[in-house]
Amino acid sequence: MSRTPSTLLSALPLTLAVTTALTLAACSDPAPPRSDQAAAPRGSDKATGTGGSEASGSMITTTWDLEPVDSVVELLPEGMRGATLTNAVYNDFPPQEFLEGDTLVGIQPDMALALSEVMGLTLENSGSANFDSIIPGLMSGRYDIASADFGVTDDRLEQVDFVSQFAIGTGFAVVSGSDIAVTEPTDLCGHSVGVQAGSYYIDQLEAANQGCLDGGLEEIGIQTFPNDGARTLALTNGRIDVTATNEDVLAFQIASDNLDIEVQDLVYEPVEQAIALPDESPLGPALEAAMKEIIDNGTYQDIMDKWGVGHLAYESTDRVVYYTDPSEAP
Repeated sequence: MSRTPSTLLSALPLTLAVTTALTLAACSDPAPPRSDQAAAPRGSDKATGTGGSEASGSMITTTWDLEPVDSVVELLPEGMRGATLTNAVYNDFPPQEFLEGDTLVGIQPDMALALSEVMGLTLENSGSANFDSIIPGLMSGRYDIASADFGVTDDRLEQVDFVSQFAIGTGFAVVSGSDIAVTEPTDLCGHSVGVQAGSYYIDQLEAANQGCLDGGLEEIGIQTFPNDGARTLALTNGRIDVTATNEDVLAFQIASDNLDIEVQDLVYEPVEQAIALPDESPLGPALEAAMKEIIDNGTYQDIMDKWGVGHLAYESTDRVVYYTDPSEAP
């Protein structure tokens, strides 16, 4: 294997497995727009970080006021210590990651910022409008990590490693007043369902579709879209019957955009969400330790609470998993 060095890893001899799996590997990796320093809470106390304010309604956090932790820093190879951490973030998936003006905010930028602080690294977020270009960017060495709400799958583990963050199920929504009710996977049979291009929702729907075919029912019409806005527009104008995405994303969209859509009862197969790293990255052990550190010091829970998903937070550092092999996929 051969790995192209990234910004953080430029001085280190590393190798990268460039395999072809999922639709992600077939996508191009256009240069994404850059957006410096991330995250965002209301207020400026320890519970919410520093940078936002209730008065302005800003969700931008510039620091969580965390000091480097020696036991975490020691896990970094010497060439990485005090360096810049280049983080790929999808820029259109609230509340996980999205733009406030030109600044990336959301669960993922907030968490990456906290992790970088306890590792003693300077965070540099790189926003991407194309979710399915991020893993190829990691594989090419463009990014050191990708905090972009990736679901951990065996196909992705053929290409990258992961450090887990929390588990989220897939939710479904229809236009208000629709006669479609989704309470079990077979309720999707015979309907068109829109999902994010390059996402694991495609795999989930293909599995559900097999159940339709095995039961002699009409197949699911799976349609992919480049972003949430395009998919939601397709739902509201009748081009698709159902939209599928993270359960937290649906709730956030409806509350913040006042959308006339209804979340359905079915929450499909919760999947571990995780930060991705290049295959065999020497940053992995430090990132795992940093995740456990922010759970222990309470910042992790603060971030999850801030974005209304505190109920999804890990209650123990024992839940954090460093995945390096497809056989380990949950």
